[in-house]
Amino acid sequence: MDINIKNYFFLFLTLINILFILFGMNYKNSHNEKGIKTAICLISKQENRYIEEFIDYYKKFNINKIFLYDNNDINGEHYEGILSKYIELDFVEIINYRGKYKPQFQAYNHCYINNNKNFSWMAFYDADEYLYINLYKDINKFLSLSKFKKCSSILINWKFYGDNDNLYYAPRPLQERFTKPFYYNNNMNQYLYSAGKTIVRSGLNLTWELFPHYLKNKPICRPNGRILRNYLSPPQYSSAYIKHFATKSTEEFIERIIRGTVNSNQNSSEFIMFRIKNYYFLLNKYTNEKKIMFEKKLNIILT
Repeated sequence: MDINIKNYFFLFLTLINILFILFGMNYKNSHNEKGIKTAICLISKQENRYIEEFIDYYKKFNINKIFLYDNNDINGEHYEGILSKYIELDFVEIINYRGKYKPQFQAYNHCYINNNKNFSWMAFYDADEYLYINLYKDINKFLSLSKFKKCSSILINWKFYGDNDNLYYAPRPLQERFTKPFYYNNNMNQYLYSAGKTIVRSGLNLTWELFPHYLKNKPICRPNGRILRNYLSPPQYSSAYIKHFATKSTEEFIERIIRGTVNSNQNSSEFIMFRIKNYYFLLNKYTNEKKIMFEKKLNIILT
């Protein structure tokens, strides 16, 4: 090969390598090296069956840390044994909220106030809520997109998953057991239809408009980057949504009623019947078998 051609050839290779390094760095910087870090604030009660699936899912989603507020009964189950490997990795931090009554608002605010300075964004999810983002398997890459620069928070709509005609608990992942989403119909409450959960930018004086779903801090964005103008707007699923395993099986919903939730320990027969008729059977097909299970386990008569 002619010496001049050799020189040009090696010069060409050198330029290619330089361009690759530069563009490679720019691509990397446009995502992870911008320093985007995201945490989840989670309060949970008697969910040992489900918690490891939840934690593992978000670890693979590149969440940087999960703050788990343990709202189990004082003498109830513990999360430390199940989650020991995640605690050792400093991926999960457990905060003792055992025995506290209706502490979700307090826990969310405590989590944000004490930790937001160490993260770019903080998400507020329950253990039955699984974020899905179209085209992205890394939440930090998604949140680094320029369309969110103006946003104080991002509302991700729920997509409801019901019992899929499962009467009983089975020791399999939620995402394997419940695969068919519930779709909106005219009987569904407009608020429930439009609701979701929020990912909040750090550095805010956090103020809730409708806890735990919407902030007063503006602007609130949708996953496509557009500003949310009306809380009752139809849900937007094309960019992202939350798989909300709202009832699970009939047996599991009954267990949930008996134990109470982090927001309510009400167990009056009127409240129980309201939840069954206006929530469970709103999201799930009514059958006599399910009705009989509710009546026997909860000692009520459904009319």
